[in-house]
Amino acid sequence: MIVDHKNKKLFDVSLGKTHAELWSQLENRPGRENVKRVTLDLSDSYKSFVKGFFPNAQIIADRFHVQRLFNPILHQARMEVTGDKRKNPARILLNKNRSNLKPWERTVLDQWLKVNPKINEIYQFKAALARMYNIRGVERARQAFDRIIEELNSTQNKLLKTLQNTFKRWKEEILNFFVFRLTNARVEGFNNVAKVIKRRAYGFKSFEC
Repeated sequence: MIVDHKNKKLFDVSLGKTHAELWSQLENRPGRENVKRVTLDLSDSYKSFVKGFFPNAQIIADRFHVQRLFNPILHQARMEVTGDKRKNPARILLNKNRSNLKPWERTVLDQWLKVNPKINEIYQFKAALARMYNIRGVERARQAFDRIIEELNSTQNKLLKTLQNTFKRWKEEILNFFVFRLTNARVEGFNNVAKVIKRRAYGFKSFEC
């Protein structure tokens, strides 16, 4: 699904995710050389396609997808301690943005994290990334992001090491958010509308219909 950020409307819908499928369905659309900015999630395949198809576009990694990268790592570590209890208080507090926690919730969470250092390490990196996104100015954000990447060198957590490589690979696209202040929020909104239409159209078996 391709959304026009400037005019706030759906631009096109394409069937498939491969380069060949996307290219064949979109190549006849005029003006692709005029596209200046593209937001997307952290898909290496989509990034490669955008670089080829929109040669003059700056790529912006969606901040919400970036911040969510810590969630599965945090979830796995928490499961080792609490088991698969979806209503576990620790799970609820860990999933919230720290800035949205009430003072007593922060106190309870911090006390719990003290006795669970493995989880605390992941949580502190997640909190540092959230603080980075509150920064104004790309150079200040770059300094904060460089610190996060550097501090990930000291971790023994293999999943965090993998995440460090992802940050390095997507560094400029992540920092482009602080230049253009664009996210995938509008795209996700259109995606939700499409899912509702898909449910209501239960029984249709062809994309062309």
